[in-house]
Formats: sequence, C-alpha cells, structure tokens
Amino acid sequence: MATLISPSILAAQLAYLGAAAKQIEEAHADYVHIDVMDGHFVPALTFGEQITAAIHQETKLPLDIHLMVAKPEIEVPKYFALNPAIITFHYEATNAPIRLLEEIRSHKIKAGISINPRTPVSALKDLVRYFDVVLLMTVEPGFYGQKFIEASWERLSALEHLKAAAKSAGHTFQIEIDGGVSDTNAAKLVAEGADILVSGSYLFKGNMKERVQSLKGNK
Repeated sequence: MATLISPSILAAQLAYLGAAAKQIEEAHADYVHIDVMDGHFVPALTFGEQITAAIHQETKLPLDIHLMVAKPEIEVPKYFALNPAIITFHYEATNAPIRLLEEIRSHKIKAGISINPRTPVSALKDLVRYFDVVLLMTVEPGFYGQKFIEASWERLSALEHLKAAAKSAGHTFQIEIDGGVSDTNAAKLVAEGADILVSGSYLFKGNMKERVQSLKGNK
C-alpha cells in the first residue's frame, strides 16, 4: 500500500489557511491534517469546528481531524457534518473510548485513537476491534516543530506487533505517525509499519510538492 501523507495545516501561515489548503492539494498530498487544540488537554489553542469548516470549503482533499481536547465526547460530534476521512481523539482524554469510537464509525468515518509518548501501546490491546487508525504521537502533543522522540521506534515496533496480532484475529487498522516527520526518518517509519505520515514544518518550509514526494519515497 502506498504511503499516505497528511500535511499539518497548523504549520502554515495562519492568516492564509485557504491558500495553504490549496497548496496541500496541489502538492498531491492525501489529506489535510487539522490539529484541534482546546487550551486544556494541551496548552495551545488552535482551530475549532468553524475554522475547520472554512478550510474544508477551500479543498477537495479529505480532512484528517486530530482532536487534542479534554472532552472529546462533546467535541467529536461537531465535526460529523464535514464528513472527514478520519476523526481521531486521545486515549488519555476519555473514560469511554469504545462508545466514542463506535459513534464515529456510525457516521461512516474512520475512527482514530491517539496515544501520547508516555502511554504504552499495550493500553490499546482491548480496543483493537473498535478503531480504524492509531495515531502514534512521536512528540509531546500541543506544539509543532518539535524533535522526533527516539524512544518512538520501540513503540512503533510494539504497535506493528499489535497490528499483526489484530490482523490474525480479523481486524485491521492503519498506523499514523505525528511528530518530527521528515525525509530523514520517513523511509524507516514506513519500513517499520507506518501507513500515514503527518508532517508540518518539513513540508511548509520547502517545496511542498517535492517534499510530499520525498515522504512517499519518490525522489
């Protein structure tokens, strides 16, 4: 399966989000990654559903919505009307992940769950049949431009083992990587099992079309 690229629009010039959405589309990326931060689950405050809807109007690409919010049960339904490809919330933010994953799926949207660097992959073992995507944070959530945490390689390996075990039981999911992704580690991430790569600073600080292709492995 081809590597999917999800540029994080948070790394764009925020006064020109419409232009950034078009730039992502013209670069032949696969998604527009929307980082929703509420100032509670993480310190930063970014987009909400209204700005996300405005970005949606500027591109034909599907949205990959990443909710870094303290109350995902309240926030998730606000995005159903946009019909995104993926809605992801954080494992650490809710006591009812199964119910929320099922609710997302009921709207024919891929249900994603994200885990922070200190959350063990084993925490997801009993949830495998309920999610479609695991977003592995390879930096601390809340700020773009951070350096990739090297301990993430071991966690990615554990997640790939969980994926293999799930497949043998009849369940499948995609692995998405978010944090410090660039041409220096993309090939290894894919080799180790990543299906979707989120990248912000790397893509927006150069020729995006060329850099999207570099992440896909097309030099």
